Amino acid sequence: MAGDPVRIEIRGAASERAEAQRDLRETLGALEEKLLPRHAARRLVTRNDPALVLAGVVAVGVAIGFLGDDSRAGRTAGILAATAAGLIAFRLATS
Repeated sequence: MAGDPVRIEIRGAASERAEAQRDLRETLGALEEKLLPRHAARRLVTRNDPALVLAGVVAVGVAIGFLGDDSRAGRTAGILAATAAGLIAFRLATS
């Protein structure tokens, strides 16, 4: 019994492998379409009001611009801009 050879037959493994690779390529292609910044930005603007998207980008830019300001007015403007950006992002996310 210990000297008897063991024979294992694998049928259909090559076709299943090719099918799995094709499915993986299709899945990665779909993820790439969803995650590329250019496609994501285009989708964001086309699905929402472009003026609202632009206002959000400007608010984020102003908030970042005032990030390192030492004056009280600069910090206040930065906080207001960050708040506006957050509200716009919330509005875009819920619409």
